[in-house]
Amino acid sequence: MTVVNFPYTHCQFGVAARDTTPPAGIYMRAWGAATHDIADGVHRPHFATAALFAPIGGGEPLALVALDIGWFQNPGDEQAIRDEVMRRTGLTPDRLLVNLSHTHASVNANSTLSERPGGQLLKPYLAHLAEQVAGAVADAQQKTDPAWIAWGYGHCGLATNRDYWDADKQHWACGYNPERTPDDTLLVARVTDADGQVRATLYNYACHPTTLAWQNHVLSPDFIGAAREVLERAFEAPALFLQGALGDQAPRDNYVGDSAIADRNGRQLGYAAAGVIEGLPPPATRFAYQGIVASGADLGTWAYEPIDAAQQQAAEVLRAEQLSVDLPRKAGLPSIAELETRLAATTDRRENEITMRKLLLERSLGPDPVHHMPLWIWRLGQAMLVAICQEPYAVVQQTLRQRFPGVPVVVMGVTNRSYGYLPPRELFGKGIYQEQQSPYAAGCMELTVEAAAEGIAGLIRAPRGENRAG
Repeated sequence: MTVVNFPYTHCQFGVAARDTTPPAGIYMRAWGAATHDIADGVHRPHFATAALFAPIGGGEPLALVALDIGWFQNPGDEQAIRDEVMRRTGLTPDRLLVNLSHTHASVNANSTLSERPGGQLLKPYLAHLAEQVAGAVADAQQKTDPAWIAWGYGHCGLATNRDYWDADKQHWACGYNPERTPDDTLLVARVTDADGQVRATLYNYACHPTTLAWQNHVLSPDFIGAAREVLERAFEAPALFLQGALGDQAPRDNYVGDSAIADRNGRQLGYAAAGVIEGLPPPATRFAYQGIVASGADLGTWAYEPIDAAQQQAAEVLRAEQLSVDLPRKAGLPSIAELETRLAATTDRRENEITMRKLLLERSLGPDPVHHMPLWIWRLGQAMLVAICQEPYAVVQQTLRQRFPGVPVVVMGVTNRSYGYLPPRELFGKGIYQEQQSPYAAGCMELTVEAAAEGIAGLIRAPRGENRAG
């Protein structure tokens, strides 16, 4: 009998969301070209949405948070949030992931910028953010029930390649390139309870939320807000957007001040995700050939039937590993002292923004010529999750998915903070923005891919039924 198997996770699952919308008047400058500093209002609400996965038979949980925020330039601000979550829930660092949506249209969440216009609201907001994120995880932890998670791949045309060669200027621009093929892969999951009721949806997609740019004056989750609205209305359940390997991907309709365009981009993603979710199989089933029914033609019939014991056992394995990848840094970068001097001397707003980012990055990484980068690998039944605290190029997720066909591989960038881009080796020395911004030497993306692939393979080989932290 011919059978088509689908990948599943079977676990105790909880989900909860908290509103994290920043206040109007807060410091939001995130663009060198911006001529304003503070937010005039709010386009759409922001959320922290937490999903909790725990073994069916009991054991340590895994917590995943989808957070509407751009970045944390000051590591202490991000660490304070995870510390509060761990304090309230008992989670360990390898079992807590906070994935940032990376919207460029929201608060500049950096407590060291308190002297900036609207900066007096930053520390109170960050304290509120820590409370809300921890509250969402704690809420999810308190209401877990058995659930089946079905996984599936689809496509969405929102993302385009953003490495464009300006032939007239003989210079690389960071913007829409119609000649390069982006990674339009969309990975979704549908969580259902024992009665088949949808508990949550998850969608993993790689695309910079840069629809709203320097012209925008309102706080916004960018396209994620409208995408979430589409999914939550369709399935009447929380939706978690998980940002992917986005380094070279962004919308075609980009760098505008019109929030209606951000909403249009978001609906494109939301409807695409909803379509893939609607095509997922019923929980805990496989598709089996039933034989021929004679009609006008000999009709081959198929039907859903329960999965076998072996697949159910595989679906119940939950494991977590936190690895360390040694990434060599570029030689000859300006020192902290040099950047401080340069920052004090400049009066140009654009140069000030560029220099400040470099300074904050150097302070975050410290003097070590090698960054011992954490890398998180989770096994969620028959799916794998890779979390990277960088902005990797899309080839990272493409390569990992090619190496593990048949296994849904969630690849998340900008997770638990973000330091810089991870471009492919061959792009170094060409003058592309992402390579110039990155503090890492050529080959670091490739080192990350190999470490992730090794981690995935190790967890796939884990004994069935074993649930533990690495």
